[in-house]
This record gives sequence, structure tokens and C-alpha cells, in this order.
Amino acid sequence: MVIYLLFFLWPALYSLGLSFFKYSGYGAAKWVGLQNYKNLFNYDTMWKCLGNTVFYFIFSFIPTMAFSFLLALAVKSKFVGRMRSVYKPLIFLPQICAVVASSLCFKIIFGERVGVINQILGKTIPFLTDPAWMRWTVVTLLSWRGIGWYFIIYLSGLTTIGEDITEAASIDGASGLQNLWHIILPMMKPTFMVAFITNAIGSFKIYTEPNLLLAQNYDPSMKVAPYINLIINSMSGGQFGMAAAAGWILVAVILVLTLIQLKVLGGDEE
Repeated sequence: MVIYLLFFLWPALYSLGLSFFKYSGYGAAKWVGLQNYKNLFNYDTMWKCLGNTVFYFIFSFIPTMAFSFLLALAVKSKFVGRMRSVYKPLIFLPQICAVVASSLCFKIIFGERVGVINQILGKTIPFLTDPAWMRWTVVTLLSWRGIGWYFIIYLSGLTTIGEDITEAASIDGASGLQNLWHIILPMMKPTFMVAFITNAIGSFKIYTEPNLLLAQNYDPSMKVAPYINLIINSMSGGQFGMAAAAGWILVAVILVLTLIQLKVLGGDEE
């Protein structure tokens, strides 16, 4: 309890209090009330960064959740057999790769002049220089790195479903699709809830991947920057009160999104 209070609760309360002050890191802090929040809501860059983060969340969420679940179903199936012990580490491999290494690999793949994809296509598609393409490149990297993690979560959830249940349904004439729809998916709801909420929280905290992948190609207007960039830039500029306010806005967004997901996934449980 002491460790929790020291390393989590106290910093959280301190940052909440700091968000109502103007503080540059030295000298006395000046009380400004809600002014930091008002400034942020009137700051176009905040909405750009928040929009980018929502974009990354939505468009990495769909393929990550879908492919990881399909892979978990495939590995769990009886057709895989002894190869299951081979497939599991291979699918999880992107998750344990260092972010720096993954970003460098994607730079080689998506490079404009000497990138693998452009060499194959014989074109110079600006994957890493045009904001319209840059965001999709980041989504691809996030999805690739995330599939392994959620694959393990889904595989763990599938192992809790006894084979006797699905076998009994099959004996009664249920097809594989009916088993999936009426037995597996409903029983996987708690696992989906954990995966979805974890993905939402992780997506809204992304920072390393886009910054490493895009590196020097960032626009000063931050057309592709995630929300965390706003917090980092505020801290770098000595606007600690503004950074704290931006952090608490992010907490509020994640909380609202989490409550929506809990309502959608758990709404019919009485």
C-alpha cells in the first residue's frame, strides 16, 4: 500500500494539482485555475494530435483484434497438431522485438527511394514523407507489433473453453460456424473485454513507434504526431502545468472510451 501511494497515487494527485497552475520548472507556481484546459481546447494542435491518436487506435484496432483472434483459433484447432509449439513463438515474435529494431525494419520496407515495397512496385510512393501515407504506415507497424500480444490473450481465453462443450454441440449437429457464433464468441466475452480495453489504453499512449519510424519527416504542425507528443513538447518548453492538463484530458478520454466498451460488451449481462 505504501509503495502504491508513493509511486502512483501521489504523482497522480500532484499532476492533477499542477494542471491548475502555470509552472515553468523553477520559481513559484502561479494559480491559473482552468486556464490550461481552456488553452488546450482552443489549441488546434491538440485536436490534430488527438485526432491522429484516434485514427491510430481505430485503424490498428480492427486488424489487430481480427487477425490475432483468427490466428488464435487456427493455432487452437486440432489441425495444427504438433506444430502448435512452433507457431506460437513465431506469431509472438513481433511483440518481443525491440521497437527501435522494428521501426528500422519498417523504414527499410517502406522507404521512398530504396524501400522494398517501392522497389517491387517500381514506384516512389511517399510512405514516410507524405502525411496521408505516413499515418497508414504507422498503423501497419502498430498492427504488426500488436497481433502477437493479443494472440496470446485470445489463445489463453480459448483454452478455458472445454472441448467437451464444442464436441457435444457438434454431435448435436452444430456446424463449426454455429459453434463459433453461439458458444465460443459468447464465452470469450470477458477476454474480448480485457483485450479491447488494453488495446484502447495502449493506443492512446503510443509515442515511440511513430517518432522512431517517421523521425526527421515530422511536420512542425504535427499532422501525424500522436497525442503524447503534445505532452512531451509542453514539458520540453517548460509548460509543466499545460503538460499536466493535457495528461488529464487524455485520462478522461481513455476513461470515457473504457466505459463505452464496458457498456457495449457487458450490457446484456444481468
